Amino acid sequence: MIRESQGYFSLVQYSEFPERAEFVNIGVIVFANASVFVKFSHRPRRAEQAFKIHLGNHFQHLKESMEDRLRYEFGNGWNREKIEKFIALRSGKVRLSPVRSVLVKDPEQLLSELFEKLVGEVPSSPRGQRPSTKLAQVFRSNGVEDFLVVKPDPVHLSGGVKIEVPFAYQNGAFNLIDTVSLAGDPDKALNRASPHMIEGELLYQETALDRPTRLVVVGDDAQAQDAEFVNMIAEQMDRHHVRFYSLNEIEPLVRDIRQNYVLHR
Repeated sequence: MIRESQGYFSLVQYSEFPERAEFVNIGVIVFANASVFVKFSHRPRRAEQAFKIHLGNHFQHLKESMEDRLRYEFGNGWNREKIEKFIALRSGKVRLSPVRSVLVKDPEQLLSELFEKLVGEVPSSPRGQRPSTKLAQVFRSNGVEDFLVVKPDPVHLSGGVKIEVPFAYQNGAFNLIDTVSLAGDPDKALNRASPHMIEGELLYQETALDRPTRLVVVGDDAQAQDAEFVNMIAEQMDRHHVRFYSLNEIEPLVRDIRQNYVLHR
């Protein structure tokens, strides 16, 4: 029969702005049976969404640094006083929550249960799912799918440029809605976004006197990027007469589609 023993646990917490005292849980540490057990989030989605940042490889470095410190401090055992001293010395963007006592039967099982309950993983979108598919799901969930033109006719511009988009709608101008992935390295994300700026400027220049047509671009995975980068993309889009929205903050676009559908029926 496995007997319960006295143990402790602490949450590993991250904040991009520690001075605000706003932290999110990114891991759990369990002290049990003279050993230390630790489990971190596989990816930093919760922190990135909370603070509108992109941690990238820095998150892996943070985890490795904490694991190294734990091995160094508690490789020869632990007691509550030593744990509390270690916690008190943590500062900056990564901190540990006050230690809490817990009865332990199976440390690994307890670690998994605490992680699932107090940290968890933010589910990602299905791998390989196209931004346009995600956008269609968002439009459907917001009840505006039937208010859109699906796969409108391509728009042909000078120089052989052809613009094909998955959706369109009318609001005084004919709005072509396209998507762009902003995932991954910012340089690559910018390379994917830049052609839309050129297309938007050409649309504005060549359709202004005939049938005004504008480009609307929805950025997927914008929440994974630094807020400054996303703001830069939005500003550049606007300078080229492109309206920009991120997929996780699409309410203004949905509202415009719904209101103008009623006006133009």
